Amino acid sequence: MSIITHIVDVAFDIHLAYRYYQGGEYEYFALTALFILFPALVNTIVSTRMYIKDEDSISVAKMLSTKWCIRVIILIFQLAPILRYCESLGYALKSRQAEKEGKYVEQRTYYDLMLKEDSDVALLRVFECFLEAAPQQVLQTTILLRERGQPWSFQYFSQLGSVASSLCSMGWSMASYHRSIRFAQQNKSNMNKRGTVAQFLWHFMVTVSRILSISVAASLFAQWTVLACVIHWFVMAMWLKLTTRLTFCVDQTDSVFTRHIGELLFGTILALVYIFTYITPQQGHTRNRYLFYYTLCFVENICAAVLWATAETNNLRDVWYFYPLLVSCIVPFIIGIGFMILYYQCFHPANTRNHKSYPQQEIAVQTETDL
Repeated sequence: MSIITHIVDVAFDIHLAYRYYQGGEYEYFALTALFILFPALVNTIVSTRMYIKDEDSISVAKMLSTKWCIRVIILIFQLAPILRYCESLGYALKSRQAEKEGKYVEQRTYYDLMLKEDSDVALLRVFECFLEAAPQQVLQTTILLRERGQPWSFQYFSQLGSVASSLCSMGWSMASYHRSIRFAQQNKSNMNKRGTVAQFLWHFMVTVSRILSISVAASLFAQWTVLACVIHWFVMAMWLKLTTRLTFCVDQTDSVFTRHIGELLFGTILALVYIFTYITPQQGHTRNRYLFYYTLCFVENICAAVLWATAETNNLRDVWYFYPLLVSCIVPFIIGIGFMILYYQCFHPANTRNHKSYPQQEIAVQTETDL
């Protein structure tokens, strides 16, 4: 399902970029293309780093092997998540086959590798969603709000399709991410279906409010909104640098300089994701982190709602979506926080105690613990 949504999402975006280019709207074309290519490049770099770290040693002969040649070709075409999905499926099939043949040690090894691939692809999917899908939604929603023309045109439906296809996968990618990395950790209880649904609704509602808040502000003051997002990104990057030791794909054999560069680059990428949602960067209690992050985002949403409510541009109050968008900047955020509280009070795995029976493999980013 994730592979299908990824392909559909990218296909809608590529089609929109083509429509903008054909229509002579080169600024919209450039922005749409940028939000397609940049996240794909980030995922390619991150995935390549994961592959290199997973290998005990990377020799020239190994890099020239058929397996690595296929990886390189697929990564060049920037299909890193799909490659990871396929490899995870391959390990799952090998694990099932080993189980049928009674080779339980081999079956366990393949199962562990499947969990590792699944957690890796879940992280890549989060990056793809919040570095590509979320900015695309902001861009297309902003264009729809600014243009307000030809509502039944083919391009209009293409824009709606791009927004809808991205929106459907974003909340689920976060819920799937947390569920996957818990499966991969021996000392963590599994998340049940109700917990997954609560996680989905939590991240979905918060993300919707963030996207709409940024979009309504950008439709009125595009340059100032970009500046506000840059400031938010910078604050998040500094917050991570000062409070968190990021160990993503860090190899102890690397030099101190290499480790610092890796932490810095990963921190800047994570800070971009923090424009829309929060990923727990390391194991530990999350109450204070959530309090700081969601308070900041809620204040930003209120500011966007105030800008929208007080705007006096082109009879904005006369359009049918004026009040729905005003409400959507605030109410979904509050509902999302409500689902977060519900998740921790009722559905957090620490409360349900649904343990698994397979050991941990190292994963990219740690999951959260109890508040």
